[in-house]
Amino acid sequence: MTKQAAPSPAPAFDPAGDLENMIAALRGQHAELVERYEWLEAMINHVPDFIYAKDRQGRFLFANRAVVLNNGFETVGQLIGMTDGEIHPHTHAEDIDAVEQRVIETGSSDLGVEERRMKGEGWLMMSRVPLRDRTGAIIGVVGASRDITARKRAEELMAAQTRLLQDVARGVELNSFLKDAQLLLERLLPGRSVSIVLDGVEEAGIDVPRMEFQIACRDGSSHGSLLVSERECLGEAGLSEFLAGVAQTIGIAIDRHRDTARIAFLAEHDALTGLPNRTLLDRKLGDLLEVDENAVCVAFIDLDNFKLVNDSLGHAAGDELLKIVAARITAEIGSKGLVSRIGGDEFIVVIEASGNDPLPRLRKIADAIARPCNIDGVEIRVTCSIGVASSREHGRVASELVANADMALYRAKDAGRNAIQLFTPEMAEAARHKLLRIDDLRRAVTDDQFLLHFQPQKHIASGEISGIEALLRWQHPQAGLISPAEFIPLAEETGLIVELGEIVLDKACRQLRAWLDSGLPAVRMAVNVSARQFREPSLPAKVAAALSASGLDPALLELELTESLIMEDVDGAIARMRELKRLGVSLSIDDFGTGYSSLSTLKLFPLSRIKIDRSFITDIPGDPGDMAITSAIVALGHTLDLEVIAEGVETEAQAAFLAETGCDAFQGFLFARPLPAADIGKLLAGSVVVEKRRKKRPA
Repeated sequence: MTKQAAPSPAPAFDPAGDLENMIAALRGQHAELVERYEWLEAMINHVPDFIYAKDRQGRFLFANRAVVLNNGFETVGQLIGMTDGEIHPHTHAEDIDAVEQRVIETGSSDLGVEERRMKGEGWLMMSRVPLRDRTGAIIGVVGASRDITARKRAEELMAAQTRLLQDVARGVELNSFLKDAQLLLERLLPGRSVSIVLDGVEEAGIDVPRMEFQIACRDGSSHGSLLVSERECLGEAGLSEFLAGVAQTIGIAIDRHRDTARIAFLAEHDALTGLPNRTLLDRKLGDLLEVDENAVCVAFIDLDNFKLVNDSLGHAAGDELLKIVAARITAEIGSKGLVSRIGGDEFIVVIEASGNDPLPRLRKIADAIARPCNIDGVEIRVTCSIGVASSREHGRVASELVANADMALYRAKDAGRNAIQLFTPEMAEAARHKLLRIDDLRRAVTDDQFLLHFQPQKHIASGEISGIEALLRWQHPQAGLISPAEFIPLAEETGLIVELGEIVLDKACRQLRAWLDSGLPAVRMAVNVSARQFREPSLPAKVAAALSASGLDPALLELELTESLIMEDVDGAIARMRELKRLGVSLSIDDFGTGYSSLSTLKLFPLSRIKIDRSFITDIPGDPGDMAITSAIVALGHTLDLEVIAEGVETEAQAAFLAETGCDAFQGFLFARPLPAADIGKLLAGSVVVEKRRKKRPA
């Protein structure tokens, strides 16, 4: 039998040692707690806000140094155990206790309440919340307040400034305004003398140091001064700026009072040129038309390409040009007519039409406008377009004549500018038709009268489909299928192009999803994006929504942008294109070769392919220049690792040339016209879709 080892003896119990260890541990914990409390107390004492805690009877349990000093004590120990009734007047103490007891009884916080300070002037923003123990029981209240005196003072000064500005806007009589302004300042600045001194006549009685604020006139001279006696608190933040603002407001009021006649003049005249404005023109033209024997011609004049002057030389140069043009027109008209500037670069001329042909006089006006002029050392020559309507044939009402002249002007500009066009009834009919078409277009958007046709794109090497472009069509209930050439310009003019772009995007994504769900092969869908749509900040969100609603893989969607669009603002275009690329879609340039992009800018765009504009394809192979340009574009695209597609291909000779250049794909009548969705489905069912992959360049 094996002998078992004897068990180890239990450690001897040492009561004195264990107690000593326990006491040491407790002392360590106590020291740590004391250190934490002191650190927390020091931190709270450095906070400038007032922070305190009270028990349910309103006795102070804690207060930071800001509270202690504000209540006239030196240490927090002097405040502990006291109530507000022992510190503040009885009424104030009752108000404080009522709020705090409500917080304690209801458990609801009282936050962000603005109150007057009980000691000294000023305002506090008070917040009070229940104080709870570890079990959640409410044992008191915690309060915090912030001094908002400076903010309230700023609001008071702002309200005063607003009141003075409102008085100016209401046209309060000047003497009353000045009196009210002085009384308002004396109320805001108690104990200080305030004086408004005009035209160098100073009031007596101010013999103390003072602050002076100039009351400026519109032309930079001085109406006088606002004088305020200086006291020790004039250094109050924002007060000097406020008084300077008041002095400026007084100057505005004086200008308004003294310029009543000028204001009346400007109500009926153009401020820049001094010519009558539309209001005065309508009245004078109406007076002329009321006399039966008066026959007049109304000529609507618009400067050609005036925006280029503003963009290249600045608005100051543009204003100077408008003044020169106004003077030249006035000189030609003399006293036998009326000249008006109705805004921008538009003028209206009214001349007598008593048996004489007005066109020679209008040509002299156009010739006068076209004479070169020198502005800031730059010679400028500007032409004009003129539309004319006669009271003998085109209306006896001022508004009708002006509207008809405007229609004729539109026709003159549409014909190439630098022309004079006489109104004809056909123009009115065309305008009426346009308005009806715009109404129809708005209704078409609401009623969803639009559908898509699709034009397949052919991969040159394989002969198979490499992509499809979505093209919008308008199915008018009466007129039938309307060409985009007719309604797209109207959509761009009215801004409806943005909504139409969203319609195309949504329908194209849903159609491709439907083809995929029916078992047809995946193919890239190209959708055009208009300039107006591209500039919309919401475009990336709209694209994402269309993809999400259709469940379409973003890699199958290609957005086509015009070259001229992205060249208008290269940096902005790059930023927007990168937003779109982050969605996973591909981007291409449509109509490439028409927007004057350079290699240095083109390589910055996060593109997948470029589309050669049809204008370079039409005359191939008969035009060597177009052939050279097309070859260069293909080479450029491939150098930048971009796929190149040509549009508008209609002959085998054009297709053969593109194949020789190495162009990747083409679309056009040679392969297929734009087709309804059902026909495209049949093509896809019998075709092997080519997915052209190139190395992706970083976005």
